[in-house]
Formats: sequence, structure tokens, C-alpha cells
Amino acid sequence: MYIQLGFLTTAFTALTLFALLAPTLSDSARARVDRQGRSPFLGRLLVEFAYWLLSPIVRLAIALEVSPNASSWACLLLGVASGVVAAAGAIPLAGALVLGSALFDVVDGMLARSLGLASDAGEVLDAAADRYSEFCFLTGLCFYYRREPWAMLAVQSALLASMMVSYSQAKSEAMRIEPPRCWMRRPERVVYLGGGAFLSPLITTWLESGNPQPVHYPLLLAVLLVAIFGNVGAIRRFGLLYRIARSRSPFSRDLARRDSSPHLLG
Repeated sequence: MYIQLGFLTTAFTALTLFALLAPTLSDSARARVDRQGRSPFLGRLLVEFAYWLLSPIVRLAIALEVSPNASSWACLLLGVASGVVAAAGAIPLAGALVLGSALFDVVDGMLARSLGLASDAGEVLDAAADRYSEFCFLTGLCFYYRREPWAMLAVQSALLASMMVSYSQAKSEAMRIEPPRCWMRRPERVVYLGGGAFLSPLITTWLESGNPQPVHYPLLLAVLLVAIFGNVGAIRRFGLLYRIARSRSPFSRDLARRDSSPHLLG
């Protein structure tokens, strides 16, 4: 619990200084934040703060000649480790590993853009590392909650949301449609799931001190938020994609022309 309190105090102090001093972000970081857009679950200030915080790490990685792919592999390894640790019951450590995995995920993109090494191959590796990392963590949680069917169902719903939000994004890009904003995208899911797991001792210590297998209510709250808003957002996005696809289909265009032709209207 004291580690979590120290982390929260340090993070809040740094965020306050960042908000007051308003340091200038690099052009690439600002453009990246603009492309991500606003989110009701992860404000712009927090995203800018993360990029500012990681900038010195990226400069150090460039000085050490670390490749973006190495950062992607680190993201994957930490993600797999988080699943193993979660299944073993060390939920706060699993949350820390999830957050660490996410940091490497952000660093690899920043590295690639700073070095001019962004490529389709790198994006494929990055996307695969993201999906496998998140899957491993949620699968580990399913194993941990195997004796609590309702909790395991919530985790499985969050896993479904993760899959469908990502798939709807890929489907939008395949159809060459600008994807509508969706709730609980990858950054939001990582912050809520990883943060909920890491900070769970702040509540668990008081409510479940004698429980050999605590429920970790902060984590389950984060899981429920991801499950509900992620699935609702994915369904909304698929509904919009379906309507756009119908309007583009040759049959629909031909039917619309025939309905508006003079001899049918008469």
C-alpha cells in the first residue's frame, strides 16, 4: 500500500507542475495527441503529460541506439509476464507490469518517429505485441477469478470489448473509412486495467485484509468500465460502419436510382 501511496503522491505532484508550467511538447508528440482526439475516459492533459514524461527516456534510448523493435519486444514480454503474475495472484505486480508494457508501447512509436524508422513492418509488430499483451493479462485474471464466476464473466466481457474495439478499428481502415471515435481504446484500457490492478491495495488492505484471495474491487470496477463502455462503443461503431457500407453497395445505389426515376414516380 505504501508503494502505491508514494506513486500517487509523486505522480500527482509531477502532473500539477506540468499543468502549471505547461512545457512545450515536440511537434510529433503534439500531432500524435491531436490525432488521438479527446476521450471522456482519458483527458488530453494526461496524454500530453505521458508524452512529456517519456521524452527523456526516448532521448536516452536514441543515445544508446535502442531500436523501436526492441521496445516492442519489451512491451510483449512484460505483457506476457503480467498474465503469469496475475494468474499467480500478485495483482498489484501484474498491474505494474501492464503499465510498464504500455510505456514501452508508447516509447517504440516515439522512437520510430524520432529516428525516421516508422514502417508497416514495425506497425505490424507493434499491433501484435499490443494484442497479445492485453490478452495475456486478461487471461491471467480469468484464471485468478476462476472460483468467482461473476468476476470471471466480467473479465471475459472486458476481453471481448478489447477484441471488438480493435477489430472495428481495423475494419474501418480496411474499408478506408475514417473510424468514428470509440470508447475504451487501447490507451484508456491500459490505464484503467493496469491502474486498477496496481492501486487495488489501497482498498483491499482495508476491506479484505483477512481474505486469502481478495476480490480487488478497484480492479473489478475498472474491468466493468472497460466491459460496458468498450462493448457499447464497439457496437455503435459497427452500426455506423454497417450504415456506411449499405450506402456504398451497388445494389443500394441502383435501387435509389430506380426509386427516383420519373417513370416510377409517375
